[in-house]
Amino acid sequence: MSLTKYNLNLPPELFAKHGVNVNDDSLAERFNDRNKRMEKLYNQQNKRNKQKIIWNKSLWASGEISFNFKNWKPNERQNFIKAKDLGNKAFRLAQQMATSGHLNVIMSGDAGVGKTSLALAMLNKLKQANKTVLFVSVIALSQLVADQYEYSDRKNQLRDLKRAMCECDVLLLDDLGADGGSTEKVMSNGYTGARKDVQTLMFDVANNRYEGTRKEQNAARKAGVKLSKPVHQTIITTNNLTDELERIYGERTTSRLISRDPNHRLAFNDMEDMRTKEGI
Repeated sequence: MSLTKYNLNLPPELFAKHGVNVNDDSLAERFNDRNKRMEKLYNQQNKRNKQKIIWNKSLWASGEISFNFKNWKPNERQNFIKAKDLGNKAFRLAQQMATSGHLNVIMSGDAGVGKTSLALAMLNKLKQANKTVLFVSVIALSQLVADQYEYSDRKNQLRDLKRAMCECDVLLLDDLGADGGSTEKVMSNGYTGARKDVQTLMFDVANNRYEGTRKEQNAARKAGVKLSKPVHQTIITTNNLTDELERIYGERTTSRLISRDPNHRLAFNDMEDMRTKEGI
């Protein structure tokens, strides 16, 4: 097919001036190939820009932290075998999340045992796989929710953050449950959970991530397809047990965020506090 079959609204003389034969049958194919390459480059650049925009909305408790799988050193741990297994499992799960795109991961254990480090390593790998990723400290999030009533800029920040939390490919909720109080308080009679505005926010985020946003649901409905659940993936680090998290945020929220599949759960039992070891 020659390029003359395309309505380019350009005179053939213009092409001839540059040595291009508009009647060349291979020209149209080259033209299409070029457009596909340009579209691919545009989409890649657009994805990188979106990645950067979403990542820059990350909410940290005390400054940004960087960690990758090369930084995970099992030989520096007392329980070498356990540390090696945790690192390997986190690596495999990150690979699975990069390809399948429909699972949640929970990392549980005491403070300082490396949950956040491995979770960040997973985010780093997923970012390399062109996923949009976001880090949110639940402690900092709870403070931001409280501050929104006093500072208008905090309210705007929370609005933008919530949207990113609902829509990003992979969300890391760090230290989930830390805003709920001590274990004794959480499990006591009459405990009503985290502050109500935080509970509402967490449910909205959990629901959008599991069921898909309204826009995604409408698009799927029009296309006649069923969304695979969870639509967006979530990694959780926590010092709490699942039943404690249910008391803090409610069962409806935790059921949408926390996987019951043992293959998607990393328990940091019998791991020493590295922050104490390092004198932090």
